[in-house]
Amino acid sequence: GVCRHVANNKKSFPPGGSGAAQGRRAASAGELRGASARGGLAEGPGGGCRRPPGRCLRGSASRGPRRPWVYAYEDPAHPARLLGAFRGFYLDGLFTDIALQGASGVCLRCHRAVLAACSSYFKAMFTADMKEKAKSHIRLPELSHAVLEALVNYAYTSQIQITKRNVQSLLQAADLLQFASVKKACEQFLVRHLDTDNCIGMHAFAEYHNCSELEKEARRMLLWQFEDVWKQEEFLDIGKEKLAFILSRENLNVWKEEAAIEAVVKWVAHNVEERIEDIYELLSCIQIDLDNVYLRSALSLQKKCRLNDNKIRSLVYNALNPSPKGLSKRPTAAMYVIGGYYWHPLSEVHVWDPLTNTWVQGTDMPDHTRESYGVTNLGPDIYVTGGYRTESIEALDTVWIYNSERDEWTEGCPMLDARYYHCAVSLSGCIYALGGYRQGAPVGSCTYDKIQRYHSGSNEWSIVATSPHPGKQ
Repeated sequence: GVCRHVANNKKSFPPGGSGAAQGRRAASAGELRGASARGGLAEGPGGGCRRPPGRCLRGSASRGPRRPWVYAYEDPAHPARLLGAFRGFYLDGLFTDIALQGASGVCLRCHRAVLAACSSYFKAMFTADMKEKAKSHIRLPELSHAVLEALVNYAYTSQIQITKRNVQSLLQAADLLQFASVKKACEQFLVRHLDTDNCIGMHAFAEYHNCSELEKEARRMLLWQFEDVWKQEEFLDIGKEKLAFILSRENLNVWKEEAAIEAVVKWVAHNVEERIEDIYELLSCIQIDLDNVYLRSALSLQKKCRLNDNKIRSLVYNALNPSPKGLSKRPTAAMYVIGGYYWHPLSEVHVWDPLTNTWVQGTDMPDHTRESYGVTNLGPDIYVTGGYRTESIEALDTVWIYNSERDEWTEGCPMLDARYYHCAVSLSGCIYALGGYRQGAPVGSCTYDKIQRYHSGSNEWSIVATSPHPGKQ
């Protein structure tokens, strides 16, 4: 039927095609070229006509001002590919325009643009009016080849290996050459490895290189674990000004002032001839009254004869005034009551002040709908570990930390396994979680035999031992 209909209507179409087609064929070549130049019809490859490519994207019936089509393309792999290309140029020695030479004398051929992009030091060197700007060879004799090469490799790869062996050298070099991100990474590494053995040296190191986070954490450890710190070997090399600063701090954490006196005696005895003159100034920082006349006469005698550690200790204790008014006003302890249960879980924090013999309330504990958790402290921080959810009797691995100095809570690193009814204790800067239950409700639950240890420096939990009697609570 369709074929018949077309055949019957042949007369509707003139021979050779439609009238419009004939008109197009009749158009001269010059007219077609003119139309093409005006942005109209263009001659196709087969002799026909087509619209310009740009116009195919716009509807012919659209009105108003025409806006060009824009495709904003971004290649997410381009930065890594570009960095990889520069890394290849560096390894192959292509397009390099500067050489860096460390203490070993070995030269590293680099690109100024890459160094300037990573280091404010090199950016200033290559852009400001410095004599090195026009040089093609820069000597850095204070840097070892290994450290310099590590920083250059970081510039081309964004990766660097930080270890206990190289961290201080890397931080010093990053501070000198102003590789800010590398310096920050080294600082965070040192913070994670702070302990009572090295916090004195780390505090001095942080002050010298302006590492604010490391300085803050080292000072905090110095003050809050002073009774452990002064027994370390590096305490003997601390400067008088630093020791006086520590002893005079209101938040110095010592159980009794005698511990601070012992620290001063040990420090003076290490180098009597040079330090005996400083003993009165240091003892006065402890805020204990001294018999000035007796002490001065004893110190005058000290200049004439060498005294051993025991004699110096006797000298100091005989000079103390036992009057209670001379005791330091610093509180040496406080008692904290965290949470609890009274018909429902409690969130309150109550603090007993020994100076006023009164109770004050701290910031409420978050996420308090839990029971049977462990509580212990590291310095000013009180750790609430584990427990089980009151509503669902679900064992928890979460850790909340209350900072008694700032009266605020933060969430800590979760334990490796959930547990409750366990014992949490602190020892030598670490927290240990022992025993407890780990499944279901307290009745009928299985006991847990893995002993976990939390290291505040690395902010990590680890399994350190297995309880020999896991069934006993």
